[in-house]
Amino acid sequence: MNPMFVAALAVVAVASVAEATFIIAGTTVAAGTAVTLSSASVASLGLLGGVVLLKGLVLGAAIAARRGKRSAESDQDAAFAVLTNSEPAQCYRRLICDMAAGAIPDQDKILSLFNSEVSPVSPKFEYVTAAKVGKIVKNSGLCEVRYSCPLNTQEIAKLFN
Repeated sequence: MNPMFVAALAVVAVASVAEATFIIAGTTVAAGTAVTLSSASVASLGLLGGVVLLKGLVLGAAIAARRGKRSAESDQDAAFAVLTNSEPAQCYRRLICDMAAGAIPDQDKILSLFNSEVSPVSPKFEYVTAAKVGKIVKNSGLCEVRYSCPLNTQEIAKLFN
């Protein structure tokens, strides 16, 4: 996978989270009107950036597989480090768990990123674990208990529609 491609996706994800972090202060003022966002709204903004990054990783992995390149793993580690550092609550892990449990359709094949074992020190480890939890429990309610996110499964699913 092209490092510039991963870097561009990381910038999109971080920019989305940076915007959400600015808003999380509670109130912003625009043209004399105060707007307050809930933690769920902030989580939604942050989650969207991560979803773009995950979809980009799936696309990049498919391209790397066709070209036979092995550097995709280190590119993925860099992208998952960005996700870990910018994750709103545990929403990305919750999304992956919900997908693996079958509560959210995996139309973009995001779960294909988590089919192989990774080192416990890898930034990807917690996400692979979330996929395993979802596959084992097959219940989004248990994913909700395990991974704290201000959004419920239906709200997370709406971000994909």
